[in-house]
Amino acid sequence: MTRISLTPVIDVVFILLIFFMLASNFNKVGEINMDMTKESTTSSKEDIKIIKLLVRQDQTVLSEGKVYDDNELLNMLNIAIKDAAKYSIILTSKDDVTYQRFLNLISYLKTNELNNVSIGLKKNEISN
Repeated sequence: MTRISLTPVIDVVFILLIFFMLASNFNKVGEINMDMTKESTTSSKEDIKIIKLLVRQDQTVLSEGKVYDDNELLNMLNIAIKDAAKYSIILTSKDDVTYQRFLNLISYLKTNELNNVSIGLKKNEISN
């Protein structure tokens, strides 16, 4: 029984590979030239009303130096977003606040039809 040698097959595959690599056009198809210097410098904060809330473990929330319980918070948020077409509520906290407190507050806001809620994270600082 004769054995088939793979060496000529591999040679042919490499020759075809080299041929198609040389024959192909590697131009960047679909490239979009974006000149960022012509963009407007207006801030996007004008479009979106950002409300930052500091969640506290004692069932209160701090916003712009004022302390609110859940009912007062709902009234304040409804007044704040009444005139805004788009809004974003960002929840932050100190280290003593539990995840359950976050989830309870997010659930409370969602049941009261305040849906655009985000959790703000701070960058971990590594000290040497």
